[in-house]
Amino acid sequence: MNDSPSITNRKAERESISDLIEFRHLRYLIAVAEEENISRAAKRLFLAQPSLSSQLKSMEDALSIELLVRVRKGVKLTPAAEVLIAGARQILALRSEVIAAARASHHGTIALLRIGFSPFIDRALLQMVCSAHLALFPNCEITPKSGDSVELLSLLERGAIDAALLTLPANGIGLNIDELSHDRLVVCMQSNDPAASLDEIAPSALEKKLKIFREPKQNPEGHRHLLEMLDEVGVHPKVTSTTTTPRDTQWMVKQGYGHALIREGSELEAGVVTRPVAGVNWTVDCALISKTSPSQKTIPVLVRALRKMVRIQPLLPPSKPPQSARLSAAKRTLPLFG
Repeated sequence: MNDSPSITNRKAERESISDLIEFRHLRYLIAVAEEENISRAAKRLFLAQPSLSSQLKSMEDALSIELLVRVRKGVKLTPAAEVLIAGARQILALRSEVIAAARASHHGTIALLRIGFSPFIDRALLQMVCSAHLALFPNCEITPKSGDSVELLSLLERGAIDAALLTLPANGIGLNIDELSHDRLVVCMQSNDPAASLDEIAPSALEKKLKIFREPKQNPEGHRHLLEMLDEVGVHPKVTSTTTTPRDTQWMVKQGYGHALIREGSELEAGVVTRPVAGVNWTVDCALISKTSPSQKTIPVLVRALRKMVRIQPLLPPSKPPQSARLSAAKRTLPLFG
């Protein structure tokens, strides 16, 4: 069946827009937006002002929208142009990243991907990142390295690794931090603990029971956040045992050395169970961290692919809202380690 005239016209309109709007037009519009003056933008672009004005008019005609409004000292963007500018910057950035990766591949200069990861990172998340990179760059080898946050951030800043999967917070100069997941923190206890019969644990019950913590030196900033979070609900635990791996954490719990906070959904060993903490949304947040200007050209393309793959869902509100002002403060989500 033949398309109706209206459908044919819409198809032709879409095709004409696709044909007429090019990368250079997006660069022109961005320059005008940043300079707020066509003459200055033309000078910056090494174009004659009449030529730039003509190109902008062609864009408006092709899109059937007004992009610029003349004001006393130059021009300002219309709301439609603001929308176009936001997308234009992303498009041009993606173009640069893809071309850089393609050139590196052509010249054989794509080195292997050196990715660090914390022992407390969910292995499924690590596998997802590695699989995504392999799908994008099948000829690029991956060499993973396990280590604590302090060590891996140091290696990243020195260029000894290309990226790191870490639990937040993670501080550093010139770093991109792309959050990939957040999971609720729950209390891990012995399966025969009296509290295991409860649906959830009151924060006050953690005061004397919460004794097992990740080694503070592995993520000092994360440990500080954790203590601040506990302080907000009136819990001041005594750190009696520290661990360097999730498996050691569960072993200590099973042996009766105390309770611990771990990631909800963690694979549990026999003899331990988890329960949520009443009235709070405490989470462990994980991110892929890389340099702002990475030497490994595949990183920006990988990050964009991961952003499309990962859709972080908001946590459900706590089942029992806190009754005090101190508990109300704890409802805010803090970045912690798991």
